[in-house]
Order: sequence, then C-alpha cells, then structure tokens
Amino acid sequence: MIGAIVGREWRGGLVTPLPWILLGAGQVVLAWIFLRVIENFSGLGADERVASLTQELALNLFGFAAVIAMLAAPLMAMRMLSGEFRDGSYQLIEAAPVRLAEVAIGKFLGLALLMTPLCLLPAVNLLMLAGAAELDVGQVAAATLGLWLATLLFCAIGLYASSLTDQPGASVFVAFGILLLFSIIGRAESLTDRTLSLFGWLSWNEHLFWFLLGAVRLSDLAYFIFFTGVFLALTHRRLANRRLQ
Repeated sequence: MIGAIVGREWRGGLVTPLPWILLGAGQVVLAWIFLRVIENFSGLGADERVASLTQELALNLFGFAAVIAMLAAPLMAMRMLSGEFRDGSYQLIEAAPVRLAEVAIGKFLGLALLMTPLCLLPAVNLLMLAGAAELDVGQVAAATLGLWLATLLFCAIGLYASSLTDQPGASVFVAFGILLLFSIIGRAESLTDRTLSLFGWLSWNEHLFWFLLGAVRLSDLAYFIFFTGVFLALTHRRLANRRLQ
C-alpha cells in the first residue's frame, strides 16, 4: 500500500507545474552561483586561495541548494495533506483499508522522490568540470548526502505542517516558521558560555556544514534521521487525532 501511495503522489506531482518551476528556478540560481565561484576562484593566485575549488563549490553551491530546498519543501508538501483536507479527497483515504502510518510514510516518500532531483542539481553542475579541474569526489558525495538528508528533514516538517490545517497557504507559513526556528536557533549559542550548547546542536545548518566539508559523522547522520522521524511521528499523531474527531 505504501508503494501505491508513493506512486500516486509522485505521478500527481509530475503533472503539476510547481515542481518543474522550482527545479528550473533552482537550476538558474545554482548555475549563476556556480559560474560566480569559478570566476572568483580563477581570478585568485595560488598563494591567495585559502580553500580548494571543491570546498568553495561545496560551501556555496550545496549550501545555497539547501536554502532552496528549505523553501521548496513546504510548497510541495502543502497539497499532500492540507490540499486534500480542503477539497475532501482525504476522506477517500480515510475510508480505505490503509493504516495511518502507511499514509504518512507513503506521502513522505512521494514528497522525497519529487525533491530528490533538486538535491542532485549541484552535482550535475559539477559534471561540467569533469576533465577540466580536479575535484574531491568524496567531498562532493558527502555534500550531496548531507543536502539530501537535510531535504528529507524539510519534507518531514512540511508534511507535518500540512497535516495541521486545511488551508494550504497557512500550512506553508507554519512550515516556514518551524524551519526558520531550526535555522536560527544556533545563534542563541552565543548567549551561553558553553562551547557545545543544545541550541547549536538543534540547528540543522550546523550539521550540514560538516557534510559540506566532506566529513560524514555519525552524530550528524543521527540528527537528521532522528528529527525526520520525530516529525513523521507527529504527522501520524495528527492524522490519528483527525480520525477521532
């Protein structure tokens, strides 16, 4: 049943213009950043370069792609639950012999499948340098993995926000609010004397940063997996509460 839900969401997403618009706009922005990084790096002398070309591209290209994914995920997620609540199509799912856990997981995987091409755009741009520059393939792979894991977290948050209301626009604002909180909460670390505060650990960009440097740490993997699971569990609970109403 999960596979059927994934296929339904994936096919439904492909026939709407939103994912194609987001993918096209994302590629335009990333291509511009890619060219700017190459231009700036080429204009520096060997003694003026403080980082390798791979690191410059990873921090700029993949870092900005994460911001694009953070903005795109709530927009893609709003139709999956909130939109179905509004037009009444979710009642068909409630009447079907399917468990709520399968609904939550199926919709999440369908959303993740639609968002995955956006995660691959930075690596696709780097293919243009094949044979022209030496890149650290391991660092590129780690950055791609980190971007994908961060996008999965954004998808889970977007899906949870979509389960809270039958107004798609409101669900987008709720998702943006949660994502903004997880983006800036690390700055509260400067208000404490602790080197490794809870606030810094809660910030998703602090964990993504290590992936962009090429370091795949177990703690960072655990962070993304844990919070993705938390928001999927919250989505399941919200759907269960809705069924009881």
